[in-house]
Amino acid sequence: MDIDGFRHIDLLRHDLGDEVEFVTLMWFDDIDSIKRFMGEDYTSSHVPAAARAVLARFDDRSAHLEVLDRRPQTREA
Repeated sequence: MDIDGFRHIDLLRHDLGDEVEFVTLMWFDDIDSIKRFMGEDYTSSHVPAAARAVLARFDDRSAHLEVLDRRPQTREA
């Protein structure tokens, strides 16, 4: 995807037995990048038509969280 301010996407899977839950994390430079991508209603979930066709349900709204700290793992010798 060639989206200004978009960095990468993570797709997480959680097997619940009778169904599977997916969580998508989209990483952007800042909230303004998200607003440029999604428009005025930027808390509306971005779920492409192909995904809608195979999902039983999905959240209509998305949450936007700010990363306060990222700590890489260090390995001791």
